[in-house]
Parts: sequence; C-alpha cells; structure tokens
Amino acid sequence: MEKFKPFIIPVALLVLIDQTVKIVISKVFMKCEFDIIAKVLRFNPELNTRLSYAGNFFELLSSPFVTILLNVFALFLFLSGYMLYQTKRAHTSFWVKMIMICGISGCLCSLIDKLFWGGSLDFLQIPTLFIFDLKDCYLTVAEVIFVVIGILNSKEISVKEYLHFCCNKFSL
Repeated sequence: MEKFKPFIIPVALLVLIDQTVKIVISKVFMKCEFDIIAKVLRFNPELNTRLSYAGNFFELLSSPFVTILLNVFALFLFLSGYMLYQTKRAHTSFWVKMIMICGISGCLCSLIDKLFWGGSLDFLQIPTLFIFDLKDCYLTVAEVIFVVIGILNSKEISVKEYLHFCCNKFSL
C-alpha cells in the first residue's frame, strides 16, 4: 500500500472534481445546452444509462455486472502494472505518475457512476461524434501517455513478463 500512497490525494481530488461537477449539473444545469467552442465542443448533459460507450453497440457491455467487473479488472491492471514497474525502476517518472493518477481516477469515477448514478452523466459533446465527461478525459490522458511510453519502452517490459509477474505475485 505504501507504493500507492503518493497517488491518494491527487486521485481523490480528481474524483471529487468529477463528482462535484456532476452533482451541480444534475441539480442546476440538466436542461441547459450551449456551445463552448462553436461547432467543436458543446455543453449538453445527458445520463448515459448504457453504462459504457461500447454499451451503445453491444448489449453485453450495458450489463451492470459486466461493466463493474471490467472496471475492477482495469483497476487491477493499473495497480499490478505499477507494481511491476516499481520492481524495474527505483524512481517513478512524471509520466508514469500521470498514468496512475488519471487512470485510477477515471476507473474510480466510472465505478461511482455505475454504482450511484445508474450510468454516466456525460455533458461535453463533440457534435455528431460522441458525448463524454471528465472521467473520460482522465482515462484518455492515461491511455495516450501509456501508448506513447509503451512504444518508446517496448523492449523493457513485455506482456509475457507482466503475466509471469502477476502469476507469481498473486499466486494465480
């Protein structure tokens, strides 16, 4: 648990921001709709009860049980991946910290949305494409940085090594 201590306050802060914004929107701004950046970004609140973007296309991914299980699995991947990273590096880089903070925050916000909101209160819209919220921004930042770091450091850690680490660490 000591390894994850530096992430507690930043993660809690991002989760608090996400949930506070959603509470304010749900109480005051649910019927509002306006351009933030003309033809690029709109404020358009909508409760997505399909539980995931993919749930709009695949019924299985609208199941609360399945989506909660996927959230828990994603949290496991972040935490176990970081544990492996720590065995290889004495110092955690800024970018890895950003992956952890944004990734864990996004996963926790997603769990809160599913458990307490019955879906995600999305409010930012790219017209004709999709609608999203702060949690989705957090996850996208984590994913983009992860892919870039993965490409730049692909020789250092392999999926096979990660699976071997998990099997040994968690007695799988």
